[in-house]
Amino acid sequence: MAEIVAAAAAVHAPQLLSRPPHEDPAKLDGSTEALRRFGAVLDETRPDALLVIGIDHLETFWLEAVPTFTLVLSPDVEAHYMHRARRVPVHTGLATALLHGVVARDVDLTYSQDAKLGHAFLTPFEHVLAERAVPVIPLLVNAYLPPLPSPRRCFTLGRAIAASLADRPERLAVLASGGMSHFPGTARYTAPNFAFDEWVLQEVSAGRYDELLDLTPVQLDEVGESELLTWFVMLGMLAGTTGPVAGSLLSYQHLSHHGHGVVQFVPPVAAGTVPSVDEPLANPVPRFGGHTFTQTDFVYYRFPDPASFALNRLLHQVITDEVLRQEFVLDPVAVADAAELTAVQRDALLADGFDRLTSVGAHPLLALSARQVTELERQRLQPT
Repeated sequence: MAEIVAAAAAVHAPQLLSRPPHEDPAKLDGSTEALRRFGAVLDETRPDALLVIGIDHLETFWLEAVPTFTLVLSPDVEAHYMHRARRVPVHTGLATALLHGVVARDVDLTYSQDAKLGHAFLTPFEHVLAERAVPVIPLLVNAYLPPLPSPRRCFTLGRAIAASLADRPERLAVLASGGMSHFPGTARYTAPNFAFDEWVLQEVSAGRYDELLDLTPVQLDEVGESELLTWFVMLGMLAGTTGPVAGSLLSYQHLSHHGHGVVQFVPPVAAGTVPSVDEPLANPVPRFGGHTFTQTDFVYYRFPDPASFALNRLLHQVITDEVLRQEFVLDPVAVADAAELTAVQRDALLADGFDRLTSVGAHPLLALSARQVTELERQRLQPT
């Protein structure tokens, strides 16, 4: 059977690629060094492929189609962030077996032979794969466009993946690229729930999955943890082959907007290894980090109302179309007037920040990313 020789869950924050000057470089180093440490595990375990379970920040599929789970099946694949990009080979033989095996087990799985990936994949390609000649299998989980899969549905997918590869001879490494608590593009962007992060780390370190799997997508939205859905796919794979596996913390960093966690599950980390933690973690951590859930529906990443489609489409074009982005930087009024926006949407687009944009229906990730890329474009066109 296909043997899982290495497995980890890890942050993919774009700041690990861009290293902006306002971030603490020591904390960024703590995260990237942990990613490189897992990369060194690949040298020791020699996997035939690296399954990267990542998410789509609306870079890959956009609103023309929103698949829940998507496997990328192409000879190679490109991941990008801003002006950085990297193309890596895909293990299409193993990926094809995974696809057919999972669907045969009555678990739906979309596939694409023409997908361009975002920083959820570029970050591990850069800091985990580095120059290693290990082909990848990219798997995307919808984490930001409700309705979202539940943790248990993701876990079921992981078990189906393990079962579908049971008769394969390959050695497989798995990386769940996502998490931890953060609220990009929302009014809570600078208020992540670090205590909830610590509870998650406590539970996976003890090999306890049940309470994590009982969480709902709405609860994950409340604490900024929807990217943990990638972790649950990986946990399902591990449970489907060896039973629940305890994780070992390699690094946890508190940034102003994001909890950066890196946890290795396979192989076991040597006893006595000291994790890279910028602040002491509570011990023990109360259930849910002491949080009491109150939301009854998605608040931060809501279902995108079709009435806001024109606004979201324009933001997406600003992010992905270099020509339109330059036009918007040079003459935002003209670009806004040419779009099919309501007066309220137009005014929000031309205002500073992204809070007004999200209040009129813009998806927070699009609002934030559009602001970020236009600012970088403005700096490029008007260097100081």
